[in-house]
Amino acid sequence: MARPFGIATVLTGAALLLALAAGRVGYRMGAAGTAELRTAHAQALFAAAEGASLALYQAQQRGDALTRELATARETAHQLTQERTRHVQTVTDGRACLGEPALRLLDGAPGLSMHVPQPAGGTAGADAGRVATDADVTGWALGAGAQYAECARRLNALIDWHTKEDPAP
Repeated sequence: MARPFGIATVLTGAALLLALAAGRVGYRMGAAGTAELRTAHAQALFAAAEGASLALYQAQQRGDALTRELATARETAHQLTQERTRHVQTVTDGRACLGEPALRLLDGAPGLSMHVPQPAGGTAGADAGRVATDADVTGWALGAGAQYAECARRLNALIDWHTKEDPAP
């Protein structure tokens, strides 16, 4: 797979071409012409370095702004999740919602870990076991929603970084 040329590769190639041209032209032009070419070459390199420096500065500023926006959104979402979590007990009544067979089914599903113990043998093991109450399910849903929202915020920040251009300062 061919690698795209980086700015360093392009600048190095341009510098070599200019040096070769300066050497050949200088041979024909004399010392004064060579000095002018060297000055022009130095000015071109300076302009390229200045442009690269400005681009780096703008990228850092854009990255810092996106990082601040992400941190603010994360803190707002965290506060909302904490507020909702504090109210779980007031809106649930502790009813069994999911029995151990359902919890076992969910245990180990992509992104889930229910930490359900292995069942005891016989009929006693089928009746005994862990259940998830409506409060457990509500808490799990709040946590899962918070994780999903955080992932979406991070992906959106990456997309913004790569797609949106900020105007020059």
